[in-house]
Amino acid sequence: MSSLEQMDALKQIQDACLVLEVDAGISKAMERAREGRFIPLGAMGEEASPDEYFADEHDHFREKARDAYFSVQDVELRKKLIASQRKIDSHVMRSFEADIAAANHAISIATAKMQNQPWAKAAVFAAGAVAIGYWAFGLVGAIAGAVGGFFLGQGVISEAKSTATIEVNQGTQELEDARKERAQRSLWPECFSRSEEITGEREQHLDRESAYANVLQAGKGG
Repeated sequence: MSSLEQMDALKQIQDACLVLEVDAGISKAMERAREGRFIPLGAMGEEASPDEYFADEHDHFREKARDAYFSVQDVELRKKLIASQRKIDSHVMRSFEADIAAANHAISIATAKMQNQPWAKAAVFAAGAVAIGYWAFGLVGAIAGAVGGFFLGQGVISEAKSTATIEVNQGTQELEDARKERAQRSLWPECFSRSEEITGEREQHLDRESAYANVLQAGKGG
């Protein structure tokens, strides 16, 4: 699935979730939850890394979403809401895996290009230079064409190698970014557990989980 297809699929899931929130009468509460904290982390001058900021915003959304969803009296509708939100979270995590797979594939292709240089193309250019030189100036021209063709062919190979190197470096950076995003997102607790989806009942101990605390702990080395 391409990135565009992933985005389209995510939007469909999100739209379905919004419809359920309207049916449950909690759309206003969820709009405020998605707006983030009124005073976000770092706004008062305190030090906060981007990872800490986004983790804290997730904690805010998660708290408000849990309060709003579990305020719905209709248990079956509550279950549908929880299932919908869990589907969103699951899709996001799968998209990280897809990004990693795509980056690995791009690196493999670029690496293969580096190992399979366009010798045939270079040889054609070299032979063409010899032929043109001989046609124009005879044997002397052919010799000059051979020398020029050699450097022309080397230029073709060098350009191909340079392009492949750029593609490898780009793929490596994309792979590193995707792995980092997946690692950071794995520190964020789910908004709702599988058992909460099945029963529709709140597990109070899950309220205490915190993405911000997990990020701080990870920053300390475990």
